[in-house]
Amino acid sequence: MVTGECSSGTIRTTFAAVPHRGTVFAAKATLVAAVMYVLTLLSCSTAYVVGDATLPEGRYAQGDPLPALFGIAASFAVAAVLGLAVGTLVRHSAGAVTTVIGLLLLPSLFGPLFGNAERWIAGLSPTAALEKLTQTSDAAADTVGSLGLWPSLLLVAAGTADVSLAALLLLGRRDV
Repeated sequence: MVTGECSSGTIRTTFAAVPHRGTVFAAKATLVAAVMYVLTLLSCSTAYVVGDATLPEGRYAQGDPLPALFGIAASFAVAAVLGLAVGTLVRHSAGAVTTVIGLLLLPSLFGPLFGNAERWIAGLSPTAALEKLTQTSDAAADTVGSLGLWPSLLLVAAGTADVSLAALLLLGRRDV
């Protein structure tokens, strides 16, 4: 959404058409979040229906699908906005992808190295919120923290809002 425009120089045209950079960033964030939310909700709903139809009855415990489906879609939308914000900060596609993958996966990967602090470190990861929302057996309190699923998602959204604010501030000060 933004790194391609920065590398090709078309971001200049975008800012010439809409000089207020905050409006451009807000429009991009709204679009990427909405598209990701709808696509994820449709995909997860389809996967749930197909899984429910194909899995043997009573063999696997099912969680409550409705809040989980909406939360998973929101989690992916938040991750998409995080990618937009990091892309705005870094202005390079490979660097942005690497950074976002690191932000998503490294807390879960390195959490076990910190012993008793694992639940605090891994619990801050966006993947921990996703594990809680999908109601997976891997989402034990000792590995992903004891914070509930919705507060966990709100914590990830707050972190994304912080990165987005930093990107917005830098976007207003930086030359294109």
